[in-house]
Amino acid sequence: MSPTWRNWFSALKTALTTLCFLFFLAGAETLSAESQVFRCATSADVHAALKSVGPGDTILLEGGRVYETDASFILRASGTEEKPIRFTSEDPSGADRYAVITTVDGRKEPDLVAITLKGAWWEMSRIEIAGTRIPLEEGYWDTNGFRIGLYLQGAGSHHNRVEDLRIHHTHNTAVAVRDESHHNQFRRMNIHHAGEWLDADYNAHEGEGFYLGSSKGVAERGNNARAHDILIEDNVLGPGLLGQYVDIKYGVSSVTVRNNTFHCSEKAYNEEVVKIAGFGNRIENNDFVGDHTNLARYIHVFNKKTADPVLVDYKGKTGIPAPTGRDNTIVNNRFYTDRQDLKAVESDLRDDDRSTLYLENNRVLPPADWEGQP
Repeated sequence: MSPTWRNWFSALKTALTTLCFLFFLAGAETLSAESQVFRCATSADVHAALKSVGPGDTILLEGGRVYETDASFILRASGTEEKPIRFTSEDPSGADRYAVITTVDGRKEPDLVAITLKGAWWEMSRIEIAGTRIPLEEGYWDTNGFRIGLYLQGAGSHHNRVEDLRIHHTHNTAVAVRDESHHNQFRRMNIHHAGEWLDADYNAHEGEGFYLGSSKGVAERGNNARAHDILIEDNVLGPGLLGQYVDIKYGVSSVTVRNNTFHCSEKAYNEEVVKIAGFGNRIENNDFVGDHTNLARYIHVFNKKTADPVLVDYKGKTGIPAPTGRDNTIVNNRFYTDRQDLKAVESDLRDDDRSTLYLENNRVLPPADWEGQP
């Protein structure tokens, strides 16, 4: 080997050694030039990783570890269809435990969201968002923990896939989707005990499972009311949700709710399990199991109009008042109850809107016919 080649080879070897050392110091496991795994042992690690993460990267928490936080984990970055960003956990013990996110010292946080998702093309899985239940008297409780578990916010929050999350004991909504968020999927989630009683007279902070859109009009709250193209599939909700299990607000469209199990036996504040004030949505092939004393109907289709209407684009028209309650489909759902007074589906639609509601093969069955597991 000539001296020139020897010098070149020696310089290359030195450069590669230095580069490897720098990767070691960075604390990130490099999978390729464009893909990293950020292994997070603390909440501070998670917050730091969220500032650096990019397409194809993974934020990896440790299954079985508790991550206390007094600030929302805000997912601002975006992946791509080919290179989504993963937010997940892995249990080194092999026991299949999830990472647990809680408030600091289990405190009640009236305004804190556990995870705020503002970016696109995220894959979130194997996370538990947990609070604690404080008994008041039989059948009533207060809740310590987050106000909202998971909040998808803004038009930039789209094409996200959320699977295998557990959310419980939030003192308001478990999952909120608002502000033009769209094309998001929620699968195999377990949501229970959301909301809190304020007193024993059915006065409560309602805790919805999925709160889609907003009850406020455009002038008061901007675009909060609009969201569209949302899939809620193969989830288990309840018991113990004080609000609706799925609440589809006025400016929300193209929501599909299918193959879910709703456990409805524990006392709740609201009189329905699923509320539909939006348009062009589909509720199909779900099991509604049991009932409680305050339940008046399982599914309620609203026709409420607001003085400050939500403006939407629909059927080739732009900026029109949301066609509240129109064009919804409710098919092949099963309602397991012995109560004769309960309605499977109740509609408030006016005569000119009622013809757009499609109902088929929704069956009320005795509880003994349910083939699932409690």
